[in-house]
Amino acid sequence: MVWQVSYYQTPHDNRAQPYTYPALSQVVKLTPFLSGSHLQVLVNNFFGPSTLTFYQALIATNPDFAGARPLTLNGQATITIPRGKAVGLDPLPFPVTAGQPLYFCLRADRAQTYADLASTYDPSLVNAALSPRASASPPLSEKWRQRKSWFCLAGFRVFREEQAPLVELGGDSLIETGMVAAAIGRFLLANFFDQAALINTAVSGSQLLRDAPAEPPLLASFGPSILHRLAQSPWRPAVQLVSAGGNDLMMPALAHQEPASLAELQAGFDQLAATVASRGGQLLVPGMGPARRPGAAYGGGDPAVNQRRAALNQWLQAQPWGINLAPALADTDGYLAPEYDFGDHLHLSPAGGARYAAAVTPRLASLLAAAKGGA
Repeated sequence: MVWQVSYYQTPHDNRAQPYTYPALSQVVKLTPFLSGSHLQVLVNNFFGPSTLTFYQALIATNPDFAGARPLTLNGQATITIPRGKAVGLDPLPFPVTAGQPLYFCLRADRAQTYADLASTYDPSLVNAALSPRASASPPLSEKWRQRKSWFCLAGFRVFREEQAPLVELGGDSLIETGMVAAAIGRFLLANFFDQAALINTAVSGSQLLRDAPAEPPLLASFGPSILHRLAQSPWRPAVQLVSAGGNDLMMPALAHQEPASLAELQAGFDQLAATVASRGGQLLVPGMGPARRPGAAYGGGDPAVNQRRAALNQWLQAQPWGINLAPALADTDGYLAPEYDFGDHLHLSPAGGARYAAAVTPRLASLLAAAKGGA
């Protein structure tokens, strides 16, 4: 019998734009990818300015919390998370079934500042709602264009008979927004049911090469580079899918910096591949997809950005770990197709996420099958 992560999503560093509430009630839906007889919930306070306290934490198999079970820490209902720490709550005898969502409620009755932030747009496998009132029961929204955020709850692990391969989805906002993650998650539940775990470590705005600048606060919240995060990561996935490169083409201009050259980006991706290989994993890097239209968010549709995007995509698709996304997502003019567009001409709709997943899951399935065969 082993403990293994069943779902995990990295809360990222929002110290540059922290949230302060007089009280808090948050409801979070997370879908397990692995079944188990017991559950342990994982909470973080890596980035908050002080200790955080929740006076109540509950888990249920329904959003109404009928029959909810209390979560405890050291046998106490009060959950205290020291500053700079990650905490595993008390293991709970609680049957978990892959694909059947779990619902968590955390309540705080005091003014606190939160900086460990996670979010999604796609609500199918992961969802959240919060209220500045401790007694509230905030309803979950199914509107995919609405951002759904929560604090501190990172995920959970389960007690099960066998270890299963881990799939890590990392990189930037194409993963963090949830459209791609949900589509790949549905693929795993349909084709590798209870046989592979999924974690999402992507951070919106991340660059492959450069850490975020200290100012302005919006850019500062984009955090360390993907290469720096990977160097410090505790995870050892069998398959690591990374969405990267697009922000390296756009963000430097917003910070009044020169963008990375093609040669620098190529060297960065080679470093990424070497690091993943040194940890015993297999890398997949989907390209950045087709050109973006003028007016895309963050200058993503600038002609110079599109030109660099095309050159980098051409190089990526020639690598053994690269996947060419552009044909799958482009319209007849070579731009991101309207049906796959989130609405900002940069990110993906749920249909775009499904299209993205369809382009990568054949390779993912092959690598997972090989990982299971070698176990």
